Amino acid sequence: MRKVFLSALGFTLLLASCTTPLKDRNAKIKIKTPENWTALGDELHQPFSNGWVKDIADPFLPDLIARSLAHNYNLKAVAAQLEISRANTIISGADRYPQIFASVSGSRLKRTGTSGFALISNQSETVGITFDINWEIDLWGRLKDRARASVADFQASESDYRSARLSLAGRTAKSWFNAVETELQVRLAKNTLESFEDNLEIVEERFRKGITRALDVRLIRTNVASAKSNLQSRLRLRDEEVRRLEVMMGHYPSYQIVLASELPIIVQSVPSGLPVELLKRRPDIRAAESRLAAADNRVKVSKKNKLPVLRLTASGGTSTNELTEILNTEFKTWGLFGNLIQPLIQGGRIAANINRSQAIRAQTLADYEQIVLKAFREVESTLAAEVYLKEQEAALGDGALEALEAERLAWNQYQKGLIDIVTVLESQRRAFDSKRQLLQISNQRLQNRINLYLALGGDFGQLAETVIVGRSNDERHEK
Repeated sequence: MRKVFLSALGFTLLLASCTTPLKDRNAKIKIKTPENWTALGDELHQPFSNGWVKDIADPFLPDLIARSLAHNYNLKAVAAQLEISRANTIISGADRYPQIFASVSGSRLKRTGTSGFALISNQSETVGITFDINWEIDLWGRLKDRARASVADFQASESDYRSARLSLAGRTAKSWFNAVETELQVRLAKNTLESFEDNLEIVEERFRKGITRALDVRLIRTNVASAKSNLQSRLRLRDEEVRRLEVMMGHYPSYQIVLASELPIIVQSVPSGLPVELLKRRPDIRAAESRLAAADNRVKVSKKNKLPVLRLTASGGTSTNELTEILNTEFKTWGLFGNLIQPLIQGGRIAANINRSQAIRAQTLADYEQIVLKAFREVESTLAAEVYLKEQEAALGDGALEALEAERLAWNQYQKGLIDIVTVLESQRRAFDSKRQLLQISNQRLQNRINLYLALGGDFGQLAETVIVGRSNDERHEK
C-alpha cells in the first residue's frame, strides 16, 4: 500500500510541476486577462519624464529627481501596491473561466467475514487519476462587471503611482530649492557677521581714542551678538533641509550633498490662455475617474446578484486496480453535472449590498467632483501667485539696492560725526532684512512654479510624459 501512495504522490507532484512552473517567475500567466486591460508594464518605472524640469535652469535638478525616484521608500511602497492591484485584477478575472483541478488517489480495502464455519477475507486495491472542471456560466455578465471593476481599480492604482512619482519629483525640487536658499542665507549671515565685526573694530578703536561713546560700542556689540545667533539658526536650518532631502532620496542623512551657489532661474514664462483640458492629465483626476468606473460596475454586480447562477461541474479520469493501468483509457470514468441556483431569502443581504454599492458610488462621485474643484482652485491660485510673486521680487530687488546704498552712506556719515550709531544700526538691519527677504521671495517663486506644474499635472503644453531627463549621477552632489 505504501508503494501505491508513494507512486500516487510522486505522480501528483510531477503533474503539478508540469502545470504550474512556480520557479519561473517570468512565465506567462495562462489565464486570459479581463477586457479593457491597460497595464503599462515597465513604462511606469522609467526615469521621470516631464518638460517642466527643463523650464528651470538647474543642472542638478534632473539627477536629484532621478535619485529620488530610484531610492525613495515611500514610492517603492506605492509601486508594491500597484503590483498587488495588478494581481487582484487577474484573480478577479479568473472566475470567468473554467477552473480545472487534477488529483491522483489510491486506496486499499480489506473486508473480513464468516461464512458458516469458514473465515473469509477479501482485499482490493484501487488507484485512479481524476480531472475536475468547475465553471460558472456568466449568463448576465455579473462576473464580467466584477472583472471590469477590478480593472478600473488597477487603472486607479496606475494613476496613483503616476501621482506619487509626480509628487515626489515636485517635492524633491522644492526641498532642493529650500536647501539652496538656506545655504545662501548662511552665506548672507556670515557676510553680515563679518561686516559687523569689522565695524566693531573701528568703533572700538574710535572709543579708545575718545571719539566714540561707550554706548556706541555696546550697541554695535549687541548687533554682533545678534548676528552670531542668526548665523547659528541659519546653520541649523541648512542642516535640517539637507538631511531631509537626503532621506527623500533614500539615502542616510549624513549631510553629504553639496549645495548650489545660487538659486536657479525660471526659463519658461507662463503662457496666456492655458487650456482647461490640461487638467485631464492630472493623475489624481484620472484615478478618481477610474474609481468612479469601478463603483459603477460594482453597482451592476450587486443588482445582478439577485439573478440565477448556472454552474457546470464535470469530472473525468481513470480508475483501476493496477497502478500500471492508471493511464489506460479503457478504465475511464466521467460525469457531468449542472446546477441552477436562484437566491430567494438571504435576510436582506442582497438588498443591503445594493444599497451599500450605490452609497459607495455616490461617495466616489462626490470625491471625484471635489478633486476636480480642488484642481481648479490650485491652478487659479498658483497662476495668480505667479504674478504677485514676480512683482514682489522686483520690488524687493529695488529695495535691496536702496538699502545697501543707505547702509554705505550711513556708515560714511557716522565716521564723519554727522549721524549717531542708532541710524547706522538701523540702516544695517534694513539692508540685511532686504537681502534676506529677496532670497526668500526668489525661493517662493520657484516653489510656486513647482506647485503650478503639479496643479496642471505637467508643463504648459505637454499632454503626456514624453521627454526623459538625465539619469542619476551620485558623485556629482557628494563631497
